[in-house]
Amino acid sequence: MKLLGTAALYAALYFSIVGMALSWVAGQTQSRRFLISSRWATYATFGAIATASSVLMHALFTHDFSIQYVASFSDESMPLFYLMGAMWGGQAGSLLFWTSIVAITTASCMYVNRNKYQDMMPWVSFVSLAVITGLLVILVFGSNPFEPFSIIDDPTKGKGLNPLLQTPKMVVHPPSLLTGMATMTIPFAFAMAALIAKNFSNAWVEASRQWILIPWFFLSIGNMLGGMWAYEELGWGGYWAWDPVENASFLPWLTTTALIHSLMIQERRGMLKRWNLGLMIGSFILTIFGTYITRSGLIESVHSFAQSEIGPYFLVLLVSVTVIGFGMFAWRWPSMKAEQRLDSTASKEAAFIFNNWLFMAMTGVVLFGTMWPKVKEGIWGQEITIGPLWFNKWMAPMGLVLLLLMGLGTVMSWRKTTGKSFKKNFIWPTITMLVLTPLSLAIYWFARAQYLGVNPNPNDVTYAVIAVALCFFAGAASVEEFVRGILARRKSHEESVVKAIYELLVKQRRRYGGYIIHIGILFAFIAFAGNALKIEKDISIARGETVTVGDYTFKFNNLREKNDQEKLLIIADMDVTQRGKMLYTIHPGKAIFHTSPNMPTSEIDIRSTPLEDVYVALVNYDSTGTRASFKIFVSPFTWWFWFGAAVLMFGTMICMWPTREGLHSLRPTSHLVARVALVSSFLFLAMLPMLLLAVESFTPWGSALRYELVANTHIITETTDLP
Repeated sequence: MKLLGTAALYAALYFSIVGMALSWVAGQTQSRRFLISSRWATYATFGAIATASSVLMHALFTHDFSIQYVASFSDESMPLFYLMGAMWGGQAGSLLFWTSIVAITTASCMYVNRNKYQDMMPWVSFVSLAVITGLLVILVFGSNPFEPFSIIDDPTKGKGLNPLLQTPKMVVHPPSLLTGMATMTIPFAFAMAALIAKNFSNAWVEASRQWILIPWFFLSIGNMLGGMWAYEELGWGGYWAWDPVENASFLPWLTTTALIHSLMIQERRGMLKRWNLGLMIGSFILTIFGTYITRSGLIESVHSFAQSEIGPYFLVLLVSVTVIGFGMFAWRWPSMKAEQRLDSTASKEAAFIFNNWLFMAMTGVVLFGTMWPKVKEGIWGQEITIGPLWFNKWMAPMGLVLLLLMGLGTVMSWRKTTGKSFKKNFIWPTITMLVLTPLSLAIYWFARAQYLGVNPNPNDVTYAVIAVALCFFAGAASVEEFVRGILARRKSHEESVVKAIYELLVKQRRRYGGYIIHIGILFAFIAFAGNALKIEKDISIARGETVTVGDYTFKFNNLREKNDQEKLLIIADMDVTQRGKMLYTIHPGKAIFHTSPNMPTSEIDIRSTPLEDVYVALVNYDSTGTRASFKIFVSPFTWWFWFGAAVLMFGTMICMWPTREGLHSLRPTSHLVARVALVSSFLFLAMLPMLLLAVESFTPWGSALRYELVANTHIITETTDLP
């Protein structure tokens, strides 16, 4: 099978090179025959890569340890779920998955646009196939997932997947991020096609508009699930640590968010042509840059499992894309003049421009904080660390300004906001903010916060109060837009409220889907504000003793162990009461996998509600099991971060929903089948974070007991109390 996999990769490389040549001729001659031929070359490339991916997946499922990759990232004790995750658990497999996504999106783009953008499509095909060719060169010559062993006898068992990756979230999180980065290729290809074809009309904006939402959607899912994985697996009580690998995926998300807003200005006013093309090229380069710094070993990170020796290959790809992309951009600079200028700083487009500058400033801060330690070490030999405090010091105030611009951009008018429209649009959001902010804070203080006994940092509280106020302002602005739209439709069409909302979401997907995305972001900021009242306590406690955190009392009852063929599991049992009332028994623990005895994993127990999370991690224990140390957090409003993610994805789904004409172009596929498939897949992805959170809160799946739910027939030692 390994020969078939390698042959498929070579065939894909051949088809992609041939496709590039055909696309080049089609672009130069505008020959439809060559364009059709290049399209079939993209299909053939995808078919060959899909064959290689299928072979690797089959090898993982059948435990073909004659392949180095299979032996390094799987073993026979792993369930099917994690065997599937092993596909992207290592460098070569994740690169093959990335290439597969680029290939299928390229083939899809060529099919969907087979009768549109005929002057640009040859160059879209050429650029996309050039990216695929670069990735295939790395796969074939630098990181072949089908590499066999050079020893006489192949190993009879594998090393198994990294223990930190053996969680359901890691089966979804990496492919989401990889899909986000891979699908950035298509809007980048349209931008490059516009530069090559010297077509700076709104055609590339129109074509890119739907495609740019796909990487943004998957980067959002990936970042959210990565935060959830860190929150539930690493045991430090937070969901974002500004780790270099986290930052690598956050950087293109920031620039893409800016681009989605600025594309609207070009589409509507003919402005920002140079800015948008530069931003698109920069966003794609950041995806390559992020992969380079995390896979080359240049940056140290908790994600060290992602490092490999293919850094030089990605460096060549990074330099090539940067030089060619910005070289073309500089060459065409004189031809990209804006058709109109900004009429007034008191306008929607001005708010969007400020919003873009702010996103660029945030990108600069994250990039500087990620790379500066390495630059200083390389030039001056000094080792420094930039941690979360530094990032939060800069990002928190910029996040508040972003909230303000979100509200202003919603209520401002295009071209110029007059005094009349100011009064009409600002009055209700302002009144809502002034009334609900003190009211909600007072209710929360008297109903809950005073019992927590927290002594927060004054700066954190100030930021939190401002964030809550701005959330009310921006939220009211979005709701006001919905109310006006509903009233207008009821007046003109005599529709019910539900029917009016449905029609608004169908007729003006991008506008009202965007408002829903904003509301999701506001929920996330509520979670950030809750961090100001977060309680953290490290305790060491003997069996039978109790400790109080906030108004929760924790009683350490027992410590037991379970040893099976795969791991040794240590489980603590703790009763949790609140002001004398028994709430539940929690089971934090540790898992020590026999294949990685020096890498114990934390099995956190989290009880999550919209009001607050109770988070307990087993840190250590003595050999007799009579005393153990725990890290306990009480985190207000963290639940809203995950809920906001679900709302954000739902809003994105509405924006991405294809038009009737778009579905019609998918013939011969049945419209009904296409709609059902799209709705099902979008809803599943949108609800994924909340689904995982719901399953893992208040069920054994969220504690060390989750391993007891997995069928295991290889128990060596039954569960016993530690002596």
